[in-house]
Amino acid sequence: MPAKMLGLVSSCCCLMVMWLAVAAQQNTLRPPQIIKPERPDTLYYTQGSRVVIECKADGFPTPTYKWYNVSNLSTGEMSLVQPVVRFMSFDSTSGDLIFDNFLKNFEGMYMCVATSVSDTQQGRREAANFSPVLNVLAMRVTNFLNVGQPDKTHSGPEYSYMKIECSDKGDVVGESIAYGWYLDKSSDGGSSQRQIGTDNGRIYIDVEGNLHISYLNISDSTADRGSYFCGIGLTELNLIRLGNGNKLTVSPVNNPVAVAPKRAYSNSGVRVQLYRKAVLECVFDGYDPRPPHLPQISWQDSSYRDIVPGGRYQISADGRRLEINNVQEEDEGDYHCMASNGAGASPKEAVTLDVTSPPIWNEGGQPADMTRPNGRNVTFNCNARSALGEPEPRTPIWFINGKRTGPHLPTTKIQISGDKKQLKVLSVNKENDIMCVQCVVSNDVGTTLGRGCLTVILPIDITYQPKLRQVITYGQSVDLTVRATTDPSAGKLQYEWYFRNATYSDAPPFVYYNPTTMTAFINTSTLTEEEYKEIGGVYRRRIWHENDEAWVDIEVELEDKPAAAVVSSAGFDMWIIGLIIGIIFLIIVIIIIIFIICRKQQEGDYNVDKKETGAGLDPEKELQQKGFDDYSRPDFRDYGDYEYPDRKPRGDLEYDDVPIGGDEDSLQEYGDDESTYFNEDGSFIGVYQQNNKPKPTHATESTI
Repeated sequence: MPAKMLGLVSSCCCLMVMWLAVAAQQNTLRPPQIIKPERPDTLYYTQGSRVVIECKADGFPTPTYKWYNVSNLSTGEMSLVQPVVRFMSFDSTSGDLIFDNFLKNFEGMYMCVATSVSDTQQGRREAANFSPVLNVLAMRVTNFLNVGQPDKTHSGPEYSYMKIECSDKGDVVGESIAYGWYLDKSSDGGSSQRQIGTDNGRIYIDVEGNLHISYLNISDSTADRGSYFCGIGLTELNLIRLGNGNKLTVSPVNNPVAVAPKRAYSNSGVRVQLYRKAVLECVFDGYDPRPPHLPQISWQDSSYRDIVPGGRYQISADGRRLEINNVQEEDEGDYHCMASNGAGASPKEAVTLDVTSPPIWNEGGQPADMTRPNGRNVTFNCNARSALGEPEPRTPIWFINGKRTGPHLPTTKIQISGDKKQLKVLSVNKENDIMCVQCVVSNDVGTTLGRGCLTVILPIDITYQPKLRQVITYGQSVDLTVRATTDPSAGKLQYEWYFRNATYSDAPPFVYYNPTTMTAFINTSTLTEEEYKEIGGVYRRRIWHENDEAWVDIEVELEDKPAAAVVSSAGFDMWIIGLIIGIIFLIIVIIIIIFIICRKQQEGDYNVDKKETGAGLDPEKELQQKGFDDYSRPDFRDYGDYEYPDRKPRGDLEYDDVPIGGDEDSLQEYGDDESTYFNEDGSFIGVYQQNNKPKPTHATESTI
């Protein structure tokens, strides 16, 4: 390869390395942003299974990961998860928490911490961020059949109400827990099970698994048919476990009569966390010999308004269950159920719903991701409350880059308010202040974690602006050009005009604006008077992007009114202009005529006497002595101020034969005719007397 080509390749490589170095330097200010998990959650896993829980974050340099057990996070305690050989480990590069053999012993509250580390000229820097907290549980239903324990016994008259509890349920953990009742002829509850149905609403199983029989039939008696067993199942495990047996004896009743309903059971005092589903129940006794035999149940809200199924409210077909989806704080209160049949109606019975929640962020109270320009102060909030009617949260606990705050922090840089609800970072710097902050707030219900990361950018820089106060006269241009730059990571700058209480994305009236070059100006010479009057005022230029803004105010003051604009704007009559021009023209013509007349008079009134006297002659004396004798031009002489050069005239005449002239004007040449007359001033009359003298052979004119 030629040496020049090698040099070119080497230069390109160097430029590429430098570009990558600059790009890397710019990217060092990007703290980790958690992608997975997206939100706090409860995860259920089967014991003995292999479980992989992901943690993913975006940041530069590429983050590394650690997992912590934070079951005591409400007090600020975090314990690093320690790998257990053949059971549990985590990958610091991929972020995966791996359970090769998940057991109940591994249950807990887990949180991933992603950390980006970079070495810069200022030293080693790192930024860490918390993931949402995950509650990891093992699904299970423990065996709650006590072998050897005798069956419980129950009895009642026909058409009466009966409740059989599902007791001693043991440890049940899972997302989809289902209860059912089974009739089994065997004494150990395992050979010939038959699930009991609802029997057209006569039989009901509540949310706790208890069996309700609205009115007994003789056929409900177990007698020699075995026992009733409560069954608990998990759909995910495809498993049902049965409890201990229950015997039921029903005594017959002849000629039943209608009995007015009354509440036999309700789950009053239901406590549900915000945004989950609440289930309220009311079970009534009261048999009516007339179909449908069962009491008809209805519901009212806390304001005693009838609840109609639909939207967030659902009522079961038998009316015993009211479900409220996505519970809100305002749903808290007493709900009323009532029943009626042919014998009468029950009183309105209250079922109380208590809506609870871990701390709830006040508006703007949660730490948030922020991008701010150099030199600004940044405040992170941690302001939460409990649900309505609940005790206030405890004092917040702060972390910076995964480390709990304390007296070791410099107060000249980090300040935490007395109530711990604000953390302030002073005079942020792009080179040094890469950080994520976390705050933990807890109450009696649970713990809430807030997170926010700080990115520092260069501020908007105004690279060109005109004079901020411009006093102009008509015909001048108004410069309104404003140009700016900002940090490359901030995106494209946006521009906007404000003029006379109006906003313009393009340009105000009469302003020429080029969005490519950002050139903006007003050419006042093209404006009418009314338009010119409208351009005075303050032009505000706003330059901004999502995280910063700058303002430039340009005041335009008008110093005069345009003369040309007055004619056009006021509609000045053109005939007046024509009249003025005509008068001026007429005056000029008159002046020219007078000048010409005066000139002509001067030419026709040629004063020879004055000329000759000025030349040293005495015309009167000469006339007395010579009369009209011919005389020839004297030799060259000096006559005062006049000099007559020695030059020959045209024709055959001798120089001395040329008549005397007075100035630049000419006189007619005179012959030898003595009959020629002159006026008193010496001028030639041109009248000839009749004589016999011959006329001159040549007649010439000479102009002197």
